[in-house]
Amino acid sequence: MTFSKDALARLVGGAMGEIKADLIITGGRVINVYSGEILDGMEIAVLDGRICYVGPSARHTKGIVTEIRDASGSFVSPGFIDGHTHIGHYARPFENLQSLLPHGTTAVVASCDELSSVFGFRGLKLFLDEVEKHPLRVYTLVSMAAPRNYARWRQREFRRATSRFASKTRSSVYAWVTGRCCVKVPCAKT
Repeated sequence: MTFSKDALARLVGGAMGEIKADLIITGGRVINVYSGEILDGMEIAVLDGRICYVGPSARHTKGIVTEIRDASGSFVSPGFIDGHTHIGHYARPFENLQSLLPHGTTAVVASCDELSSVFGFRGLKLFLDEVEKHPLRVYTLVSMAAPRNYARWRQREFRRATSRFASKTRSSVYAWVTGRCCVKVPCAKT
């Protein structure tokens, strides 16, 4: 994920209290995923949908329109990343992603094996279109489907579909073309 210089400057300004937060979360027990500690008495300030401050008092980030939420009795943690999942097994990818957000998962690493193995390029396109519409972040590899399906793809179509996805997610898409060689489609320059 990349940020513009201005977005980073806003987050730093929010952390310092120069720009007032949109939301402050108080009273919850913060889970420190780095140290494994459960931290009491911490407050979290959010600006533009991003955490800009975590500490004992976010009072300096409070503005006139800042929303305050009391999370007393709750645990607060960063979003979870599911490092290996198959979101196209039992339902369309969008529906499977819907089941993850309520449980704290905000990103997944998934391949589109199921759809591309059965439907070839159309399955890959369906997968990419569906995950692109969802707020949950999806990092994917273009799967190693049956080589006969790949043989039907024209390289131009393949590159167009994967580079469009890469430019929207600001990441690279790796594609196993025949099981022997790997093609990297880099993200667009920003």
